[in-house]
Amino acid sequence: MRRWLTVALGSAALALGQDLRVRSEFQRPGPDGEVVSIDKVERPREILSPAVARNAYASYFLTISVPGGVDWYLEVGQNPENAARAVLYQVGHDAAGFPDELTKVEMPVKGRSEKPEVRSYWLDLWVDEGAPVRRIKVEPQVWVGDRWIVYPMEVRVQWATVPQFKPQFWGQPAVAARADAVMISPWRDYLCRQLPAQFKPEKATVRLLQHRNVLQDVALAKKMGVAADGALKAGGVPLEKEAWCAAPSESWQKELATEWYLRVRDFLYRNAVN
Repeated sequence: MRRWLTVALGSAALALGQDLRVRSEFQRPGPDGEVVSIDKVERPREILSPAVARNAYASYFLTISVPGGVDWYLEVGQNPENAARAVLYQVGHDAAGFPDELTKVEMPVKGRSEKPEVRSYWLDLWVDEGAPVRRIKVEPQVWVGDRWIVYPMEVRVQWATVPQFKPQFWGQPAVAARADAVMISPWRDYLCRQLPAQFKPEKATVRLLQHRNVLQDVALAKKMGVAADGALKAGGVPLEKEAWCAAPSESWQKELATEWYLRVRDFLYRNAVN
């Protein structure tokens, strides 16, 4: 009943020009709140019961639409409280409308606009190494005027536990590249040949935190001893390891929708053991 009520409230709010959306990290929102064209997929993944690993981050985009002339505030509720550590960053866009700049904000985020406004946020969830394997409620929620808009998520904490590792950052893909381009360097360093780490991050950006999340996946794959290209095959990559290592990314990316990489992560979590 709780989920039905919160979804119903969200639907009623949408009709009044208020909205709260949650998307995967590979569905980057533009200034209007819609997914930028290069990342759009026909059937985006619904973020209602996402799986998360322990000793790791899980990240999502939140987009809110609010009318003008009313006070609002945004927060992330949890049950049990503090089951995960939640951090919010406001997303900034470049001149072409691509999101990349991240500015950390404290919750609850409060605002009031004289005209209708769309804002996007990056939600980082950190799950401790010793967290119990269970389901937890994580609910982004916006109070607008006199009503709540709630997005109910039942997050599934998995047995998968990312080992400690030293992050390495290679040259970042262009902001205008597909969101899944961030996976190429970490996986090629693992599967193909060691790459020189030449990039030293100075501030948080969408690409940097996506890169960090992929590094977690690679660290988990190494710990599991996953067959060299098993994870990429699970994601739908249409090439064997040697061919994938040699092929330009555009030759195989075009066969896959941007969120294909989530299936790689699913494979790792599903096959991990404590």
